[in-house]
Amino acid sequence: MALTAKQQEAREGKITASQVGVLMSGDPLKVLNLWKLHIGDPSYEEPDLSGVWPVRLGEATEALNLAWYDMKHGKIGRMGEVVDGPEPWMCCTLDAWDRTLGIPVEAKHVGGREPLETIIARYTPQTTWQMLVTGTKQCALSVIMGANEPVVEFLTLDDAYAAELMRRARNFMACVESLTPPVELPPVAAPVAAVKEYDMTTAPGWGVQAAVWIQTSGAVETAKKAERELKAMVPADAKIASGCRITITRNRAGALSLRESKICR
Repeated sequence: MALTAKQQEAREGKITASQVGVLMSGDPLKVLNLWKLHIGDPSYEEPDLSGVWPVRLGEATEALNLAWYDMKHGKIGRMGEVVDGPEPWMCCTLDAWDRTLGIPVEAKHVGGREPLETIIARYTPQTTWQMLVTGTKQCALSVIMGANEPVVEFLTLDDAYAAELMRRARNFMACVESLTPPVELPPVAAPVAAVKEYDMTTAPGWGVQAAVWIQTSGAVETAKKAERELKAMVPADAKIASGCRITITRNRAGALSLRESKICR
């Protein structure tokens, strides 16, 4: 959605979620242009997105995307709220806030020809910044891929990536305050998102270990149930109760412990 005058005022002079991707990109011209924005340099060139179809499409479908999230995943609120972060130069503008989980929600619309992990990587700087500003460890990314129903991924904060993002943001703001052009830095790749599904049927050793687990998991549960029932049979004044290769002892705190005996009595 287009920003209101009130939102623009609240974001003035602060690094926003939509800007941090530039800091991680390693593109010196884009970083320099962002620096010019923050120091008020008249040569700053504001990107004209009015004729960029994917951007305009995302703006048009954002409300529907969020309404679908509200219906399918959880009640939302705080749409369009500008939130200040732990540093005075940090802020983000919420697409929405999941009231149940207490996490930000980002709504996107993409063409649908890219794998989901590529889309997640593209928006990782933005979603990471949302988490850093709001002090959360998770962010919901709701993505319309083509004309399909939105796919929602609940992304977890990657501490190493977040630390590098904060380091770059602090260094950038130091350059702004000193009116010193930022130094060129290499790009930082987003952490790999775990979104793929694999059929492990033919993987070496998978079938053997799967069969062992299936065969023994039931036995473990049965053993736990038998242990509970054996302990329930122990007389209240018993220090030791044993029989049929099972010994149960009571410690001074009254807790019972079970072990297998070598001799059957």
